[in-house]
Amino acid sequence: MTASRVSHPILRLEVLEADGTRSFEHRVFCRLQRSSVKVEDCCECVHCDAITEGTTPTVDCSIPVRPLDASEDPAGEIIEVGTLLCRGTVVLSALAPAGCALRMLTEEDRRSVAIVDASNVLIGLVHEAGFMGRMGPVRLGAVTASMSTAVAVHERTPVRAALRILAASHLREATVVSDEGVPIGVFRDVDGLGWLVAARRKP
Repeated sequence: MTASRVSHPILRLEVLEADGTRSFEHRVFCRLQRSSVKVEDCCECVHCDAITEGTTPTVDCSIPVRPLDASEDPAGEIIEVGTLLCRGTVVLSALAPAGCALRMLTEEDRRSVAIVDASNVLIGLVHEAGFMGRMGPVRLGAVTASMSTAVAVHERTPVRAALRILAASHLREATVVSDEGVPIGVFRDVDGLGWLVAARRKP
């Protein structure tokens, strides 16, 4: 059997804790298992060949199946949104004060910040609109007081279906989560539409 060489981008989840420290979790969206896997588990997999460092670190594997190519699914009805992710995301602990979310929104020019519990499971979002007219006491309160329900996309959702979710929710982006509900990245409508255009152009 001929093995297929696949490079999986390492997706880093960065969690800003209540005390200002940061914790990290690294995963890849495995093209063989078709789900996200912690990098430490990749190291023990028989299909793992190497971990490549650099500005875009990857886990390089030889897998016994040929992953579906974009040209074979130009409508994006099969290929999972997890395969489009090439970087992770930065989120905020639910124990952090609301002022931390406000700083992330303003300093990083973000429209929303994902909030996670002690197990790094997504529990909500804080939007910039949630702080309008409340710039005083909100800085000291818990971030969960400014939190709203998060619209999340499961990592195995097909690209086309993920775009439909964004359109139905009137959103430009959504957090992508694993089976456990842990954020592994962000799916943006421009990324999905760009992928569809590129897939249709492939010979």
